[in-house]
Amino acid sequence: MQALTSEQHSDFIWTWKSNARGRRVSLWIPYLKRISKLKGRNKWQIEYKGGDLAIDLTTVDFIMLYGSAGELPVEFIDNVCVNHISMMIHRRNMTHPAIIYSSPQTDDDDVLTKQILYRQNNIKRTYIARILIRERLTQFTYAVTFADVGKERLQKARNIDAIRSIEAEITAKYWKEWFTSLNHPEFSRRGRNHISAALDACSYFMYGVLLRWILFHKLSPCHAFLHLPSAYPSLPYDLMEPYRYIIEQAVALAVKQKDDTASLTDFALDIIKDLFEEIVYVPATRQYVRRKNLLHGIVLALRSYLLGESKKFIPPVEGEKKGGRPPQVSYKLPGEVPESRISLEKLL
Repeated sequence: MQALTSEQHSDFIWTWKSNARGRRVSLWIPYLKRISKLKGRNKWQIEYKGGDLAIDLTTVDFIMLYGSAGELPVEFIDNVCVNHISMMIHRRNMTHPAIIYSSPQTDDDDVLTKQILYRQNNIKRTYIARILIRERLTQFTYAVTFADVGKERLQKARNIDAIRSIEAEITAKYWKEWFTSLNHPEFSRRGRNHISAALDACSYFMYGVLLRWILFHKLSPCHAFLHLPSAYPSLPYDLMEPYRYIIEQAVALAVKQKDDTASLTDFALDIIKDLFEEIVYVPATRQYVRRKNLLHGIVLALRSYLLGESKKFIPPVEGEKKGGRPPQVSYKLPGEVPESRISLEKLL
């Protein structure tokens, strides 16, 4: 049995300690089996798919039980409430999870209030939206010559409507080139065709991953910065912008290998899962991680900016390892891969 720490657990049970608070940790438990009492007032053993973990509830401030839940003793729930811990039961794409909220105290890291206040502030909201779209355009400059012009215009945009207008104009040109490169110039992104259906499916898959980490870090999925309505969970679509290229790469690879109406979506989903497992370098944090951890990282980046831990909103994106001084960020990506392990994987 392994004890709880503030680092990533060897079985990928992930815990997180705020830089600002430095006291308790948030705990993500996938596919719970059972929870058993240990000796000691607040000590429990948590068994999950793949292993188990010993925890002391006095060191925890938030628990997410992700996936199908097993046995959840009433005594454990009572102990959770006594220790002012919030607990969430969540599954993929579940926008309204079950939440046990037991703390009457104001959270030192009240990120939800910050999120709403920043959203109401036109300058801050526009800044966040501009960064998201800038990263979106950056990722397809390799194929689209007009993207750089869009980025220059974007820098001068001072409201959401202007940003959305630039994004719509540039991406319309991009999609025309993208479909043409796949020998389907007759298709459009919003058209009803098997390639758009595969793009939608991969987008929804990525949405579910982002939603998990948005909820885990106590943000509201319905209060976005780029997307205006708050009547639906739009924040995952905001934070997806810098990583849409992964979706497009997966679908393009699928089309080139199997341009088949019936099976393209399933094939594209298999490819995007493989792409998520690839190791990439992130210059902002000087880490090697699997690509899927970028999605967790952008939620950490937004949280860090909202709480004032970072002066700038710096989404983690993959890039080349170079010298020079990296930007000042106060977060680290989970799942760091040692360079020695990277060399070994390449040999295998």
